[in-house]
Amino acid sequence: MSAASMHDPEHAGTGATIRATSEILQVAGPRSATADAAPGSPEGRYLGGLGRGMYRRFMDLTSELSVGVAQSEELENAANRAGQADQERRDNHRGGERTWLLRPLILPGLAAEAITAFVAIEVLVSSFDLAVGLSVLTAFIGGGMACVLANRRLDRHRVPATARWVEALLVGVVAALRYESLRIQGADLVTAVGAALLAALISALVLLGIEEIVLETKTFAMFVSSVRVSLKKWRLTGAQARIARTRARIDSAITNLQQHYLEFLLKVEGLALDEARRRAAALASALRDRGQ
Repeated sequence: MSAASMHDPEHAGTGATIRATSEILQVAGPRSATADAAPGSPEGRYLGGLGRGMYRRFMDLTSELSVGVAQSEELENAANRAGQADQERRDNHRGGERTWLLRPLILPGLAAEAITAFVAIEVLVSSFDLAVGLSVLTAFIGGGMACVLANRRLDRHRVPATARWVEALLVGVVAALRYESLRIQGADLVTAVGAALLAALISALVLLGIEEIVLETKTFAMFVSSVRVSLKKWRLTGAQARIARTRARIDSAITNLQQHYLEFLLKVEGLALDEARRRAAALASALRDRGQ
């Protein structure tokens, strides 16, 4: 600082305000700070008296901000770790990128296969329970075969021609049984053939659909990982929003305290308007540095 500036009363007053405010803010608690600084500066007398409540409110908000920032950093780290784990699963995934929510459609497909088989063999067996058992067994055999073939395709292995012939045989057996059951019931040839073709079509579409769903969709672990990442990002966004609200409340508290302190300097301390404004601005600047 130059010699001229040391004799400048305006510059000296502002420097004294900043030094006094810094001494106040270096103390941990608002009460001890105001008590120590009260005898020597307008800032200390204000913060120890009329401004004590507003200063305590400011300190509470800064503490809340510190906690919020720490929580936000923890959530951000957790979200980054979850995102990295999710990306690793994506990189190691053998299949397609369609949502796992398509996989529950396998259950209706198995049910359709079982119903088709049941309708085909109900008339040909001796009991209802036996028809139910055979139809369920047929559905699980077809669905299991489709999953095995899809897994071979995921491993980049060639699907043997014999496996496709077995699939075709299963579809053909269901169609033949449906045809025979209708002929036993007295249906004409056209009706029996049409029903058999419909049964074959349903069975073939079910087997093909199950295979393609397994092949083109994500796994359940990937689905859970994606949900976990979304939840962590949602929590992080909420924490960041709370930090923004807290900072806005701190700015509002500082503005109110600055205005109140200006009135204190003018009415109680009897300072000139320019000097009071400089002191109030210096106090607000120190508080903003503390509240970052």
